[in-house]
Amino acid sequence: MPLFEMEASPKGRLRVFGRTQLPFALGAVLIAVVAALVDLSLLERWPMITGFALTAVATCAAVAVPWERLHPSAMISIAVLDLVTVALLRAELAPSVPAVTILSFFPLLWLAYGFRWYGMAVAVIGAAFITSFQFVYISRWPSSPVEWANVVTFPVLILGVAVIVYIAANQLRRNSRRLADAARAQAESLRDAKDAEAIALGILNTVTAGVAFYDADGRLNVANTIARRMTEIAGFRLDTPPYSGENAFTADRITRIPDDEQIIPRALRGETIEDHLEWIGPPDSQVAIIASSGRVHREDGVLLGTVVVAYDVTELADAIEVREQFLRTVSHELRNPITSITGFLDLIDDAVDPADTKVHGYIDIVTRKTNDLLDRVRDLLAANDGAKSPNWTNNDTASLVGEAVERARSLADRNDVIVQVTGPDSLPVFADGEQLTIAITELLTNAIKFGDESAVVAIRYGLVGHRVTIAVTNPGHGITPAEQRRVFDRFYRAPFARAQAIQGFGLGLTNVRAIVAAHGGHIHIDSVHGAHTTFTLDVPQHPYTVSQD
Repeated sequence: MPLFEMEASPKGRLRVFGRTQLPFALGAVLIAVVAALVDLSLLERWPMITGFALTAVATCAAVAVPWERLHPSAMISIAVLDLVTVALLRAELAPSVPAVTILSFFPLLWLAYGFRWYGMAVAVIGAAFITSFQFVYISRWPSSPVEWANVVTFPVLILGVAVIVYIAANQLRRNSRRLADAARAQAESLRDAKDAEAIALGILNTVTAGVAFYDADGRLNVANTIARRMTEIAGFRLDTPPYSGENAFTADRITRIPDDEQIIPRALRGETIEDHLEWIGPPDSQVAIIASSGRVHREDGVLLGTVVVAYDVTELADAIEVREQFLRTVSHELRNPITSITGFLDLIDDAVDPADTKVHGYIDIVTRKTNDLLDRVRDLLAANDGAKSPNWTNNDTASLVGEAVERARSLADRNDVIVQVTGPDSLPVFADGEQLTIAITELLTNAIKFGDESAVVAIRYGLVGHRVTIAVTNPGHGITPAEQRRVFDRFYRAPFARAQAIQGFGLGLTNVRAIVAAHGGHIHIDSVHGAHTTFTLDVPQHPYTVSQD
């Protein structure tokens, strides 16, 4: 429908009526009152009666006819009736009530503003009809320039006004369309944003981790239920500084973490936290969490905020603790009887007649197997002692390697393996000699057990920069990339070891890594599947390099 109406409905029709026809009808009533005051007999003349009748018809039609169901241009008929009404009333009232002409502005503006170009044309024609009908009514043509000017001037002025109004109407329509499009786009964007927020919150509340996001100013933006529950246990709120609580403890579950060293304050300072373990909650109901954090930036580098993620690993921590206690208990409970067995085997060996070689052979076998079992128990004990404390002394790498070769000698002989050592005659190293010897021996033992029989196992050592490197290489099956990722895990045994029934608990390399780490060193694997494997460990040569590494 015309004149701003964006909807086609009865309510829209009434709005058009209230803005267009109703003001004209009220103006016509005012003209009738003025005419009655001037000369009551004027209301009895046919132009007046016809004009007011047309006004009544147009007014009723504007209200009653369902124009919203018709073409928008159909309502132009109401404006045409109004123009005819003005022409009729002006024919009688122009001399006595000249203001009647002003009544024409309601339909004229409506035509120019509410319709397309044809409305403007109708407005100009209607203006010309209004000024010329009076001469038709009196049955004569204009007889003077002034009368002709009155006929022509009003339509020309109406044409100018109509053009201006038409241009303004088109501009307003374009602006209205732009505003409507912008409003729709904004509504769609708002709906998409709300959907994205609902999805994000749904994801956050579904994942089994506590997630919190702080904006660039350190204010909480969003957090899921698990994160809020964790901080309540720790004794603080996610949205209340200083974001730290009384119930946050280190891995020993006793030492309280200072406020400024707790997870969220560190994250908001810009620290990158990776797999940080804490115990939170009162001593009788502590919960273990592993937390990480990171900063979020736009593509242009502008900081958007900080995200903190924490996982509840209480069950895992409890399971690990139970496992450690079990290993400690089993190791100690086995070591005592095995030690006793070894002692009694020595007594039996002494008591048996030296000439009875057969019995001595049996005793040797039992002794060897008992020693193997004792070695496995020692492995359990060593693996259970995760944190190594080196006894720092001056050592010679060549001597440590030589001792390790001697310890692995019997196994090498049984497998017909030659151990080839390459390195300087002397290479000082400040380290725990016994622990390093154990680590080198373990690498040699693995190289012999998992390498090819009757092969050569090479051990090379030397100095690279300020670090002592020891590499053990064996030809053989090799280690796949997938196995390399797990080879240092406790109790992990490669499929090849299980298939070949090679003895072991899968603790040796775990112990080696712990020893090397305690010395500030590293251990690397270089393996070509089906060809060879090289384990290389490096440790600082001197104490000052330990602190630097």
